Amino acid sequence: MNPLIAIQKNYLNFSKNEKVIANYILQNSPEINNMKITELANRTSTSISTITRFVKKIGCKSYSDMKVNIGHHLINTVPKQKDDILSEVFTFYQTVIKNTQQMIDQSLIKQFISLLKKQEHIIVIGSSSSGVSAATLGLRLMRMGFDAQSFSDPNWMEMRASIAKSNDLFLAVSNSGTTDCIVKTLTSAQKHHAKIVSITSYLENPVAQLSDLIFHVYNPRFANNEKFINSQFSNMYLIDILTSCLQEETALQESMLTTRKAVGDI
Repeated sequence: MNPLIAIQKNYLNFSKNEKVIANYILQNSPEINNMKITELANRTSTSISTITRFVKKIGCKSYSDMKVNIGHHLINTVPKQKDDILSEVFTFYQTVIKNTQQMIDQSLIKQFISLLKKQEHIIVIGSSSSGVSAATLGLRLMRMGFDAQSFSDPNWMEMRASIAKSNDLFLAVSNSGTTDCIVKTLTSAQKHHAKIVSITSYLENPVAQLSDLIFHVYNPRFANNEKFINSQFSNMYLIDILTSCLQEETALQESMLTTRKAVGDI
């Protein structure tokens, strides 16, 4: 596995010092290939032993092994000129898309489509900016003929979960996987035997632990670009993939075209 992906997926399981190491590697990955372990320890104010334990945690045999593997997975980016915002934003998008692509298990897409067809009602939830992604996914599913609705208001999603049934599918969008209202909603939905699918950034967070199916996406917080605040870009990339796969089926594509005609979009 790409060490950079392994670091993100396991991020919540790291100690405080290990998270410092993780942040540095994720945000400065091109530099790691030529960096000695002693230099990384100095730059992160940690120790060689802490870095060695960290390396083992992400499935690498040694620090050298990690460096080689990171080198194999680095993305070739456009050279950035001083004050060149165009290439800077392009590089950000490139990084997010490529890393998300590497994290998506294509076999899960088939499982997701199969589950989607079996369930009678689709409830898409997300809080704050993730609520925008949830609304987009809910609308697209509705336009393809699914009985889908989306909620970003905590009270509304929790009320819907309180009357959930086994033929419901709850689809949660949560980068952190720790948002209280999302966790509370899914806990209630699970008690009512509803199926749960999540889109998140980490392996072992509360949302992932409640899910029957998990899509992992790259978390833009690791892209080392404080000026760029599109935290939903990786989610939207996955949503585009899912809806494109769904529209491979003629009936779903025709439903989408029908709704486009209804609003004069074609």
